[in-house]
Formats: sequence, structure tokens, C-alpha cells
Amino acid sequence: MADEQVQVTVNAQGDAVVVAVTGVVDALSLPVVSHELTDAQRGSQTVFIDLSGVTFMDSRGLGALLAAHERSREGAAPIRIYAPSDAVRRLLDVSGVGPILTEVAALPE
Repeated sequence: MADEQVQVTVNAQGDAVVVAVTGVVDALSLPVVSHELTDAQRGSQTVFIDLSGVTFMDSRGLGALLAAHERSREGAAPIRIYAPSDAVRRLLDVSGVGPILTEVAALPE
């Protein structure tokens, strides 16, 4: 099934980079997601992580977001979370991590 695989697309949009993640973010897909987030943060442009298409995220996916946040605190490009799906929103709320990650209402044009 298509839902069982993760897809990550990275696009430059203006002065930012948009990393769109769709599908399942778990132990199997973690290397792909982590790699793309790390690469996107190598530049100085703000990285917007579009989570609207994520159908499932486990604690490892949450760990990837927190690792990206920590890299930005250490000097890598800043990250912003956009449109977390219901599955991601539940995980952010239950874990108490939501307030740590900066969420935005729109992507750059």
C-alpha cells in the first residue's frame, strides 16, 4: 500500500526550504526522513517541515523532529513545523513536545 511508505520531497521556495513528508514515519522510514532533514539544514535557509501528509508517526519520527530542532539550536538552519496531520498532532500533544517546536500557519511562497 502507498500509505505504508514514506515520501520526502525537498524544494527551495524563496528564502526557505520546504521538506514535505507523506506516509508513515517509523523505524523503517526514519533513515530517509533523518537524512533529508539533516541535508536541508546544512544551508542557512529556514527549513519548513510540511507534515500534513503524514498518516502515522512513532516516537522515532518525533525523535527526528527533536534532533532537527537541536541542530538548529546548535547553529544549523532553523526549522518550522507546518500543518501537522491529526496523527502527528496527537503525538506532539501526548508527548508534550508541541510547545518546543515552532509551528507556522503558512508555507513560504
